[in-house]
Amino acid sequence: MLRYGTQVMPSGRLRVDGSPGGVVHLRNGLVIAATTPASPGPESLLIRSGRVSESAWNAAFTAGAPAGRVGPELIARDSVGIAGLEAVCLSATFDALFAMALFGAGPGAMEPLGPDDLLPQLLVLPGIPVERLDRETARRLEIASSWEDAGVTPQCRPLAVRPAAAPAIQAAALRHSVLAKATGRRTPRDIAFSLGQGLFVVMQEIAHMVQEGLLDPSPTAADADDHPTDTSLRLPLLPRRSAAAGTIAGALNTDDHSN
Repeated sequence: MLRYGTQVMPSGRLRVDGSPGGVVHLRNGLVIAATTPASPGPESLLIRSGRVSESAWNAAFTAGAPAGRVGPELIARDSVGIAGLEAVCLSATFDALFAMALFGAGPGAMEPLGPDDLLPQLLVLPGIPVERLDRETARRLEIASSWEDAGVTPQCRPLAVRPAAAPAIQAAALRHSVLAKATGRRTPRDIAFSLGQGLFVVMQEIAHMVQEGLLDPSPTAADADDHPTDTSLRLPLLPRRSAAAGTIAGALNTDDHSN
């Protein structure tokens, strides 16, 4: 995905078609943000994971949003550190591009940003080289393709084979949380949003636990009926298109889109 080559990209906004598609923001040839309904953005990663409380976010947003300074406000209020915020924004951007390709990205078009157009509140600055994004997204897609034989796909709804035991060490906390959310009703995307974790990380953990026999990626309807339904984060999904990587790269490499 995103085989941009060495061409300098224009500043602007790439609207990526697909189900659900997304938006990639570029500045001076670098990607500064990418958002999609298919994966949690920086705000969800911060709040739902518990890194930043809702009250702290609301205070920073109220003070900083009009000037596009929510990030600096969070740092100034000691709600999150500089390095921590940068890591979350970077992670969300990589995850968004992976998710867009995984769910099926169609043709996109570059749009120039006007004076009244707003950027996302949390950006990766000065930006990410497109070659780096291309390599990392391709690596993640290759890993994700290996999960398909085990039944781990964006549309699967994994079910815990047995109740999740309390984690003995902190490193096992994500595994415990994913097991607790694996009710046979939630997709990996639903679980990622619920936990405030990246889609790739969640799918990777699901794949590991399927291989270990802790999760069933394709439970029967009867099995799923034994667990409560959670539709608050449900997203209609369509089958993945194999040309996803090329279509986004093509949109970014076509001068006709850049106006």
